[in-house]
Amino acid sequence: MMTRASGAIALLVTGLALGTAAPVSAQASGWGDNYADGSVTVPTDRSSIRVCDSKSDNRSYKAVWHNDNPVDARKPFEVRAPQGGCATDSSVWGSIKVFKLCYGHLGANKQVTWDGCKAAVWPGGH
Repeated sequence: MMTRASGAIALLVTGLALGTAAPVSAQASGWGDNYADGSVTVPTDRSSIRVCDSKSDNRSYKAVWHNDNPVDARKPFEVRAPQGGCATDSSVWGSIKVFKLCYGHLGANKQVTWDGCKAAVWPGGH
């Protein structure tokens, strides 16, 4: 027999379980990665890639990516975020197969020195 207290606990547990399911379904809308103030996103249809830098400072971000068209000779593609803004790129001849977010810093000569990249993300599979 269920008491009022055990019924309230069951309702609370159900509510918590449902509340934690929402972020998982939100992630199903595409792929992304971030590092410090930089981020990269690819929608579920893999039609474009967007890289953003949320701050105007001496940090720089770019996305390096490949599409799934084996004939496209422009590989790898690269799109750089402007300071404090976003940039988008796409390929007419294929969908985004793999990407990684790279980060660097501006030197005294205003040239970017790339410090590293995050691990590759494979929305198109290996």
